[in-house]
Amino acid sequence: IFARERERYVDHLIEAKTKLEPESGPVVGELLLSINNENIPYPYRYVRVDVMCRSKDGSPQPCQVTLPIDPAFEARGFKFEEITVEIYPFTWDSIQIVVDQPIPNISQLEEWIERWLDVEDKNDPGPSNTSQAIHSFSQVENLNGWWFLTGDFGSAPTDALMEIIELIAGQGVTRVVLKSGG
Repeated sequence: IFARERERYVDHLIEAKTKLEPESGPVVGELLLSINNENIPYPYRYVRVDVMCRSKDGSPQPCQVTLPIDPAFEARGFKFEEITVEIYPFTWDSIQIVVDQPIPNISQLEEWIERWLDVEDKNDPGPSNTSQAIHSFSQVENLNGWWFLTGDFGSAPTDALMEIIELIAGQGVTRVVLKSGG
């Protein structure tokens, strides 16, 4: 499931970048930016812009690449020892991770985000020079007894999603729901 959604998004990202180049000149894919707002804590202020191109007047133009949910996507559930993982339709660029209890160690989650954002550009480039990094993540929020965060997994490998599920499960969460973030 994860590999299919990742491949679908990354192929679309590469195609969008290729289509933009003839009309805007050279483009930059997955450019890491820091939002200039001290009210947004680190690492949440970092975002990888899908494609940075030039507008008709020559000014830099960030472009977001999105995909609709695959109509053939079927919800599934899995039980792994003490944890239940429910997977509802989502896209690789917009996944909401919902859990049934607070995540006790947010600093581990933030370390995971920082590592997969690849702030220091340590990742080897992937096909078509993709960054192999996530693009953004929201802070954990609480709503009616459920805790959730939303992420854009960009061109990160499926291991990134498996790791965050394992990280959360390792903190005692017993139910993880993955669904569309948009």
